[in-house]
Amino acid sequence: MTRTYFDDFTKLPLSKMVQSISDMTFLYKDTKVPKEHYKKLLSKDYVEMVEANVSVKLVETIYNIVSGLNNESPRLFYQALLLLDKGIKPGSMTAEQFQALTVTTDQHEQNKKSHILDKEAHETFDNVLKNGMTYFAGDND
Repeated sequence: MTRTYFDDFTKLPLSKMVQSISDMTFLYKDTKVPKEHYKKLLSKDYVEMVEANVSVKLVETIYNIVSGLNNESPRLFYQALLLLDKGIKPGSMTAEQFQALTVTTDQHEQNKKSHILDKEAHETFDNVLKNGMTYFAGDND
């Protein structure tokens, strides 16, 4: 079997490993990332890395449940989200609140292109996805 750069790379001490990663990053369109950035990431406690993975798994579980509920009954799902967002418990809803809920849901259903979340949430997500946090952080000053 042929020996690869990876074989030697995994045996490097941390200081040489981060310099090597920084050098490899530079080879992609002259992208400069200081080796300190990689050292900070590679020096993270294992617990921090596991917590991030657990968080993603929890979001995936909740996503699957929410997606199933939305597929089962989009109208009731939307109504539940609206009540949750307004801080109204279905069991204590007044007649006026029920009317407002019904009219709002009807309006939501008529707008075939509508999203569950507001336009601002979509714009923030898209801006950060396209431009990164640096753009987003500077945009809110």
